[in-house]
Amino acid sequence: MQNEAKLLHVTGTVQGVGFRPFIYQLAKAHGLFGYVKNLGNHVEILIEGSPESIEKFLEELPEKKPPLAKITEIKSKNVQVSGSSKFIIVPSESGVFENSIIPPDTAICEDCKSEIFDPSSRYYHYPFTVCTNCGPRYTTVRKLPYDRENTTMADFPLCPECEAEYTDPLNRRYHAQPVCCPKCGPEIWISDPEGNVILKGYEAIAEASKLLQQGSILSVKGFGGFHIACNARNEEAVIELRRRLRRPEQPFAVMAKNTGVVESFAEVEGTGREYLMSRRRPITVLPKLKEFNLAEFVSPGLHNIGVMLPYTGTQNLLFDLVPDAVYVMTSANLPGRPMIVENLEALEKLKGIVDFHLLHNRVIANRNDDTVIRIVNGKAAFIRRSRGFVPEPIELPFEIEASIGVGAEINSTVTVAKGKLAYLSQYIGNTNHLETFRYHLDVVQHLTRLTGIEPLHWGCDLHPAFNTTRFAIKMGKENTLPVQHHHAHMVALMADNSLPLDSRILGIALDGVGYGTDGTVWGGELFESSYLGYERLGHLFPQPMPGGDLASKIPSRMVLGILFERLERAELEKLPLIFPQGRQEFSAAMKQLERGVNIFQSSSTGRVLDAAAAMLGICETRTYEGEPAMKLESAATKSTHRVDLPIVFRKAEKSGLPALDTTELLLGAYELIGKYSSADLAFAIEDGLAKGISELAVSLAAKRGLEKIGLSGGVAYNDHITSCIAGTVREADFEFLTHRQVPCGDGCISLGQALAAGLKINSEKIL
Repeated sequence: MQNEAKLLHVTGTVQGVGFRPFIYQLAKAHGLFGYVKNLGNHVEILIEGSPESIEKFLEELPEKKPPLAKITEIKSKNVQVSGSSKFIIVPSESGVFENSIIPPDTAICEDCKSEIFDPSSRYYHYPFTVCTNCGPRYTTVRKLPYDRENTTMADFPLCPECEAEYTDPLNRRYHAQPVCCPKCGPEIWISDPEGNVILKGYEAIAEASKLLQQGSILSVKGFGGFHIACNARNEEAVIELRRRLRRPEQPFAVMAKNTGVVESFAEVEGTGREYLMSRRRPITVLPKLKEFNLAEFVSPGLHNIGVMLPYTGTQNLLFDLVPDAVYVMTSANLPGRPMIVENLEALEKLKGIVDFHLLHNRVIANRNDDTVIRIVNGKAAFIRRSRGFVPEPIELPFEIEASIGVGAEINSTVTVAKGKLAYLSQYIGNTNHLETFRYHLDVVQHLTRLTGIEPLHWGCDLHPAFNTTRFAIKMGKENTLPVQHHHAHMVALMADNSLPLDSRILGIALDGVGYGTDGTVWGGELFESSYLGYERLGHLFPQPMPGGDLASKIPSRMVLGILFERLERAELEKLPLIFPQGRQEFSAAMKQLERGVNIFQSSSTGRVLDAAAAMLGICETRTYEGEPAMKLESAATKSTHRVDLPIVFRKAEKSGLPALDTTELLLGAYELIGKYSSADLAFAIEDGLAKGISELAVSLAAKRGLEKIGLSGGVAYNDHITSCIAGTVREADFEFLTHRQVPCGDGCISLGQALAAGLKINSEKIL
């Protein structure tokens, strides 16, 4: 039978994952000739042989691909037979690599892990052991193509043994760019606060383990930045870490050796277990056991805790001597600031915070914080999408011109998009801080360079004072589109659910703050939304924020704002409210309300939850973003009695739209204080809020003939509220949508901005 020849172009995550040696071995197994080469944004394969062999090759290619590979498309065409008598791997071609996909960092695989614990292996106790199936990728990349000389591993020339493995197509380390061994790879050492080296190699890791058990606080350099670690079972060590960080309440994530240890302090089941154990190794937020045997101050006042399993060789070796240890592993940065990535930076910025440093000399090319996931309404919800997922693209349901979204202000990300792919960056932080905004600029430059996408359209937040907005207008000029904050949420939600370009939904956006087109602060919105526009149909009743932004930081101010017109001053004075400036501040806030001075109107859901937490004495002061609402939810999980609160709708004066009256909701709870526990009333407020919002959404969707109702915004992380809304929506025979691949909170904003900006050119055709 006559031979045939086919030319294949395979796109997806096909760089740095052992894809070329896999193709080589597959071709050889089927007696095929030709070549495979990396073209940056795809792999080109020429195969020649019998039709049967080619058919089997094409069947097995997607089925047997390497574990880290992800194939999005295989294009094939018949070509002339060349008469080749061998199959070869051709070196990468240089050039422009548009829409290239670099794999994310993943946990050390079982093969490499077994080697670092095998005394007969040359990788014994070596923490940087990797292969094509695991290890750092994105955090090492400087430029494309993804070859060793373009990564931070270029600083470590291969020894003869590693060179032999690296160049052997049949070896699992073939072209694994981070490959190295104790002879030629990075070094690890432990130092004192001044940087003086104490021990090197495994002895340094063993010493770090001992010091952690003794109560010391250490910095630990990882793939994409530094962690600060201490013994999570040692209450004194945890409290001391909080004192040094000036972080009195914000929860710490912890790390344990395996799920067996985790099960001693948290509930591990279903989807939570699946994500916890996945090779992506996110921080997974799990419910605490009633008998919680870690330090209480690891996660004070909350019913859950963020947990992760080791994903680096160093982390696995840290547990070698103390298998049942649990360590706090919190990012080494101030809230909202960039994660520390350089050794000298750690020595300088962590002075007075850590007692010792566990360092290595591999440069981190790209910061990449830990991903955080929570199980909400039975599904995984990204709180932060970073390590293990970035820079994997989001596949779009339509094509788009080259565009960029620069994000909002807090929990910011960047997205570049072109064609049917959108690349969402790692978590950046609060761009109101100059240091973080500079990091934001670095991410923009790196992401556009890495993907080869030069944006034609720029999307930004509607808020004119955001650093990100000013930056987009400067760069994009007349090609910049300011996108209303909550519409960006809806666009991201629709794309996240692969809705076609002509889709419309009833969108619910529940969060803390978003700049409204009417000059007020929005945050409890119901839209009819398309990709290119929206109409505001309803919202939470606007509430006064005495002192403006101060009311978002001091929940007690929101209590006064919401209840001011319904309660006498003497009644308000009896509430367990706390003001930083004491009674003087209480009086000042009351005067602001009486005179209508320095008052902002807000439909924010977050502010209502803050007020509820303060009014019930659950959280009177806010020490970190989202604290009152998180503690309110935790209190609600302890409820034992069902309490129904009034759900009242009335037309808002300024907008003329139907609104859920949150004053009646909180007033109803206030009147039951003393009759029911704070836990019962917390549950009742969340329940009433969720029912009111979902009932209004169902009513509006029915009037507009919309079949889908979607939820986005930071409040969607509240399992009780989201589950209640989802239940009401489905009972009314509407399809309920929530996020799948991107965060519910402001981490999705850049995606919505990029799509809205990129689609603007077609607006006349759609609207």
